[in-house]
Amino acid sequence: MKGPVFLSAVLALLLTSGPSNAEAVSLKSLVAKKAAIVRNMHEKATRAIVQVAQDPAFLDYFEAAHVKDHQRETEAKTRIDHISLAAQKKFQVEEMCLIDATGVEISRLVQNQIAYDLSSSEADNAFFAPSFKRKPRTTYIVPSYLSADVAKWVVAYTTPIEFAGKSAAILHYEHGLDVYQAALNKEPVEPDTYIVAVDDEGFVVSDSRKAIPTAKRNDETDPGVYFERFSLEGRSLGDVRALLNEKVDGTLAFEGATYDVALEKVADWTIVGIQHAR
Repeated sequence: MKGPVFLSAVLALLLTSGPSNAEAVSLKSLVAKKAAIVRNMHEKATRAIVQVAQDPAFLDYFEAAHVKDHQRETEAKTRIDHISLAAQKKFQVEEMCLIDATGVEISRLVQNQIAYDLSSSEADNAFFAPSFKRKPRTTYIVPSYLSADVAKWVVAYTTPIEFAGKSAAILHYEHGLDVYQAALNKEPVEPDTYIVAVDDEGFVVSDSRKAIPTAKRNDETDPGVYFERFSLEGRSLGDVRALLNEKVDGTLAFEGATYDVALEKVADWTIVGIQHAR
């Protein structure tokens, strides 16, 4: 009789030392739902900017510039400004600009205002080179950065505009990072659970437990001033992935604390769900 009793005790211990299948699936499903929200926002923004870039005004502008028809070029630029204004209103864009292959801004709108102090040094931006490597009708999702134009952290999208068989310019627009935070945290989670979005640099850019301000502070540009690095009992996201053996979910035990964890990657973010094990 000792054998069956012993096996029963071991089975009971296993059933109480980790999450039930229903709980594990619940956390994984929650993370999948949150990841789907971000993925859907990326897909909508991608479709929108590609759609806008197909307007004939862009091709007219480059054709006019090529033959040095300045009047036609000016008329096309005016149409581009109005197209951008309409896109900003429809898609709630913070900033939108057209940048040529040398890094010169052709057009820029900031919060529904046409800008006239156009930059000639956009080639210095981190998104410039990878954007021009994209094929027509595709989009580059720019990792979140501090926008000088709107003085807040943003997520941006770019798409190339082709003329004479090559990319003559990129169309670029920005959405506030706070828009993504609000979407991720619109529905509350259980008190013992939280959801964070962690960028590829390890910074937490959204947290269901608290608001993370996105407005520029003085002249600070260091992301470490705005965002905390991800940590679970002192472990980085890379450490957590290693402890999970590169799985997308599991249970991690530390001294005095046990957590159920689920992960899902979306572009340059990882959506992480953490729940105190029950």
